[in-house]
Amino acid sequence: MAESYLDTLKKAIDTNNISSKARSAGNWFRSVVNRARGKFSSETPSGILAKHEAAANQVLGKMYFFTYNPKWKKELPWYDTFPLVFPIKTYSNGFLGLNFHYLNPKERAILMDQLKSFASNKRFDESTKLLLTYQTIKSMGRARPTIHRYLGSHVQSKFVLINSDEWEVALFLPVERFKKASKKQVWAHSGGMY
Repeated sequence: MAESYLDTLKKAIDTNNISSKARSAGNWFRSVVNRARGKFSSETPSGILAKHEAAANQVLGKMYFFTYNPKWKKELPWYDTFPLVFPIKTYSNGFLGLNFHYLNPKERAILMDQLKSFASNKRFDESTKLLLTYQTIKSMGRARPTIHRYLGSHVQSKFVLINSDEWEVALFLPVERFKKASKKQVWAHSGGMY
């Protein structure tokens, strides 16, 4: 049986190491950044997106990074301007998706381990996607704080596709960009929702 995302995270914390797959995905991410400016620590999410090739099209059940400026940001208590999302339903003016940034890294790993059972195949390569619907996930308490509606007219960047062999790294990259609250405040609130 494949190692769970939670086990991978625990092992990385305990041994200060990561798996070769995670290392490879991390190297890919760093190479994107290095091509952009040459320094991983000084790159911004929007800078990465601006210099990365756009996804050909958005596919339900695939993972994406993008920048977002919510229509109702004045009314929202907080929001993430650099979501990491699995779209699960499309609308004429946008989509519904799971934004993993609303969970702390441990909870992201637990939820992702639960969602792996909905994978379209067991290869976990560029062909793999999650076969999710709102009906599928509404009973998963941990997923509740991740469900957000995104308006297409408020997406401010290209969508960057993250293939399933890169999910492990993308889940744990500290690139969430919350406005009006700290990530710890958001994560504490999310923890009270399940």
